Amino acid sequence: MFKTENYLNEIQSSIDDFYIDFEREGYLEGNDFEYAQAITEHKNLFIELFNCNAPSEAEEKTEEFVYFCVAHDIPYMFVYGELLTISRNLMKLLAGDGDLENLQRLSVYFDKLENQITIAYFHKFLRRLAAKNHLRLSHISNLVEKNLIIHYQRHIEWMIQLIDYVEHAGDELPYPELKHNNCAFGKWLHNASVPYIITTSHFKEVGNLHRALHDLASEVVQQCQNGLQKPKNMIHLMQRIDYTSLEIGNEIAILNDMIMIEEYSKDPLTGLLTRRLFEKIMITQIEIAKATESQCAIMMCDLDHFKTINDTHGHLAGDAVIQHFSEILRTLLRKSDFIFRFGGEEFIILLPSTSEQDVRKIAQKVCDQAATQEVVFDGMPICYTVSIGVTAIDTDTTSYVLKDTIQRYLSEVDSKLYRAKQNGRNRVE
Repeated sequence: MFKTENYLNEIQSSIDDFYIDFEREGYLEGNDFEYAQAITEHKNLFIELFNCNAPSEAEEKTEEFVYFCVAHDIPYMFVYGELLTISRNLMKLLAGDGDLENLQRLSVYFDKLENQITIAYFHKFLRRLAAKNHLRLSHISNLVEKNLIIHYQRHIEWMIQLIDYVEHAGDELPYPELKHNNCAFGKWLHNASVPYIITTSHFKEVGNLHRALHDLASEVVQQCQNGLQKPKNMIHLMQRIDYTSLEIGNEIAILNDMIMIEEYSKDPLTGLLTRRLFEKIMITQIEIAKATESQCAIMMCDLDHFKTINDTHGHLAGDAVIQHFSEILRTLLRKSDFIFRFGGEEFIILLPSTSEQDVRKIAQKVCDQAATQEVVFDGMPICYTVSIGVTAIDTDTTSYVLKDTIQRYLSEVDSKLYRAKQNGRNRVE
């Protein structure tokens, strides 16, 4: 048997080189502290795999290592790449020394280790994937108004059936409908009749993603029927299916937002949504973000020195400025973003599928646009600026969406808006 404990320094060096290459390519760039900690722990657990003195210890360490990888969403192909890097480097070392006996032992050892990791990863990954989809269903069930999300719910139910079939391959369980136009989601997709939805690029993208997902599912079922001879390929296929499923969820969420915006009542001056709808819509959007594992963010905007505009030019001029700024928001934001006139000269925008970095860029564009334009009222040019606070909503840590949750984020973004005012106005904080 190949004794890996004699080569721990070389193994450590190989792992370090692997991570240096990833960082150089930018794959690990910009990740947060928690993710960096997870990577460090991952490396430590990986090293421990090669420092076991007994088969029982090696089996225990393999289970621990794989459990950690799946729990922290470390892709299988990432782990496989590490194994391949270590194996190649050790082979070069042994070949250079002419140690043919250990070279053969090394090949057998890594084939066995790869197989153990792959099988363990496959089963743990499937169980975690099933748990994720059940959690997505629970978030959808919390929605008071589901609208189009009810169809995504049917899709998640289809996903759970597919995962269950793969997990119990060989038990003669029925597999889900494989024809994309015959499943419950597909039947709705091919019979949808809302004009301003079915003509959008988002609706067309849902159709493309759904067809691709069913093609992948057919391949999965075929491999199961052939006896799961290549679990590595199956992991890759199921990861692609999960990713495609989430993409469908994100597109459906955008279409759902467009319907909600179209149907809800509007502010008479600006045509924007009114404050009384904010809490209801925000609760819905956070639940949808959790169900689709996406991000969302909010912006709070307040026109600077607005009282001075009213006092100098009159309230009708102030209304013209508010209408002008509303049009800026409509122009720069997406149709799926929720724009509220929150009161007077104050606006709140809820942006689904948006990170903190992205909302900051959008807010800066709004700020710059307002500062470089003017409103002409009764032949008199009026210039104005806006101060903006932004905050991201952490859907991972938001277990239950309550009124207190909404108030907490409102207070947070309001504090940032106040900071923008204190720091000179006409800025984003």
